[in-house]
Amino acid sequence: MNRIVVPEILDELSPDDPAAIRSRRDLRMINQFMRGQEWILNQLTSMNDVKRVVELGAGGGELCNRIKKQQRDCEVVGLDLITRPDSVDQGVLWESVSVLDYDGYSSDTVVVANLFIHHLQTDELNLLGEKMKNVRAVLFSEPYRGAVGLWMGRLIFPLVNYVTRHDMIVSIKAGFKNGEIESLLGGDFQWEESKGLCGGFRVKGVRL
Repeated sequence: MNRIVVPEILDELSPDDPAAIRSRRDLRMINQFMRGQEWILNQLTSMNDVKRVVELGAGGGELCNRIKKQQRDCEVVGLDLITRPDSVDQGVLWESVSVLDYDGYSSDTVVVANLFIHHLQTDELNLLGEKMKNVRAVLFSEPYRGAVGLWMGRLIFPLVNYVTRHDMIVSIKAGFKNGEIESLLGGDFQWEESKGLCGGFRVKGVRL
């Protein structure tokens, strides 16, 4: 199955649209099943002296808030095109900017993303990799692209609304397989990959 990236319905809806509100609630449930945030938090805990974390596609700020609570002395930055949500912890810095236009990927930065980089096309991932080539580490939890993931996604169709049903399948088809994130992002990193139990694909890159 080749990787296909197409627009998702949620990205086109107004934030206060009832269907968008319901879909974001669905996504929180899916996040709990996939446990990508927990994996990222555990990886950060295992790293020594984390000074700065930048989250790509921070959305409502849930992961940023959890990182800041865990890493009180760490600078935590959320990147998203939307304006800063009221729910974001006051200790979290917020940049309303495209991840491709952000210039703060410094050598002491750990870049994290939970179910975000699969939205990016191949050329955008190449550009992102170039911008991040000097960061300390990257931690990404993304969909694993494959028939099993599609089957598992369809199992929860009765529990979610039409937006989530569409976007979940689109996300899986835009997800990644072994070696692809490393190939697309490049950089002088030591890479590790693993799969979660519910269709998650976890990739860690640490600068050599």
